[in-house]
Amino acid sequence: MGKTSSYPDLLKISPDSFSPETKMESENDVVFSKRLRGGSCQTCPIETESEADSLPCSASELDATFNSSDSEVQVEDAVVAKDSKMQSSTRKYWGLSDFTLFRLQYLIVHTAIMLADGLQGTHLYVLYEGYGYSVSSLYSLGFVAGAFTSPFIGPIVDKIGRKKAAMLYCFLEMIINYLELFPIFAGLITSRIIGGITTNLLFSVFESWLVSEHRSRGFEEEKLEIILRDSTIVSNSAAILSGYLAHKLADHFGAVGPFQGAVGLTFFALVLVAGVWSENFGNGNCASELVTWKDNMVNAFNTIKNDSKISRIGVIQGLTEGSLQTFVFLWSPTLAAFAQSAHSDSIGIHTDKEPAYGLIFGSFMACGVLGGFSEPMIRKIVTKLTIPRDERKARSGEKCEAHGELQPIAVDYLCSFCYMTAAMLFLVPVFISKENPYAFTICTCAFLIYELLVGLYMPCEGVIRSLYMPNDSICSLMTMLRVVVNVAVALGVVSTNYIHFTSAFATLSAMMIVASIVQLSLVPKQDILKTLDRLNPKTIASKVGEKLKTD
Repeated sequence: MGKTSSYPDLLKISPDSFSPETKMESENDVVFSKRLRGGSCQTCPIETESEADSLPCSASELDATFNSSDSEVQVEDAVVAKDSKMQSSTRKYWGLSDFTLFRLQYLIVHTAIMLADGLQGTHLYVLYEGYGYSVSSLYSLGFVAGAFTSPFIGPIVDKIGRKKAAMLYCFLEMIINYLELFPIFAGLITSRIIGGITTNLLFSVFESWLVSEHRSRGFEEEKLEIILRDSTIVSNSAAILSGYLAHKLADHFGAVGPFQGAVGLTFFALVLVAGVWSENFGNGNCASELVTWKDNMVNAFNTIKNDSKISRIGVIQGLTEGSLQTFVFLWSPTLAAFAQSAHSDSIGIHTDKEPAYGLIFGSFMACGVLGGFSEPMIRKIVTKLTIPRDERKARSGEKCEAHGELQPIAVDYLCSFCYMTAAMLFLVPVFISKENPYAFTICTCAFLIYELLVGLYMPCEGVIRSLYMPNDSICSLMTMLRVVVNVAVALGVVSTNYIHFTSAFATLSAMMIVASIVQLSLVPKQDILKTLDRLNPKTIASKVGEKLKTD
């Protein structure tokens, strides 16, 4: 054989040689065009120097032809990729678009998981108290275990795959709920330790799978916010339904009934994940491309250390979620204390001066659903108030390829406002007197508004994580940052044994104020100054005057 030609075999391939019937569509077109540019087609190699010499053109002409073809193919490749991305959400199966099917795949599993989580949460306090064990000690043990395991969970998940990790979560949750059926102290301790691990999985695996899968399928970036908003609505709706289901199961099977129901729902979610979800990984598309879990953990730690925005997001997440989880533990005894001096005909009060816990809990979750539904509308209002129209289109391309109408700065402003408002609401039980007959009603209303804010800012937090965290290691980062959350909750719950609930709420208020300030620090200083100038009453009056003159 002679010397191999420096020109690839693409020179013998004419674009006319491909008929419309044989041309591949969507992603296959992209693959073909990449192979064409690389000249690695194996069908017709130029083996010898004589074969190359027999071509009816010079080497310089060949170079020019190849470069021209390369430019044309790149343009065609970009068009095909764009068309493929648009078609990915418009193709229809059984009358449903590709995006709608993907949305249902995630939300059905998410609903089953949240129902199971809500079932066990409604009667956990009652179950442990009935067994005669310290509720706060067992409850906080799970978060202590979560704090120790958080740094390792994410890298391992990115190594084994998010689908397998979701299946592992379901399997471990079934074990936990089974152990809760027996008043054995060692079994309860084991269930709480495993529960710390599964909590880390719950708040990282499913969202990281969603973000990675959404982008790998080529859906528009702004549609990710739709699913994140739906997740919040589903979570709160499932909590409302789980309260009713738990009540019925407890009537028939006792305090262990809700835990038995949780086993069945978790098994249903396990079957769905195993049969419907596809696998995705961190730092690659398949397990063979991944670094070791130790390297993954080190990389995640270095990312947090070197990127101040990600570390600030971790602090915000720890403060806000830590406050929420501590509030979950505090609201019942707080309202019980205020109920003693309330009027007997107050809404939410039983005849025996006890709060109607089921009604109040359902109202909390309904407010969360309302907050989730109103989030897109309120975010658009914030966008119009804070960002001039001529800047919105330019800003929509920040952080990712395209966010459409999604404005990162507007999301930061909205979260900061929600945190500061929540801080003010937490001060209500601090300053109101227990002897005040309206204290129960006022405090309940404050808690309802707080739950509305939770439903409002939770989708925004998911969007912020997707904007600032790298897609290939998002699970590692999320679980490592949950160390702050677990420590905050463990300290908050344990402290309730030693400090009054008013002091605990004052601490929660301070935490939310810090979270609001840190969230605002993510916005560039010049943008804050522009926003303040835009909202200045003099500026508004001047613009109104100019508009009236033109009219």
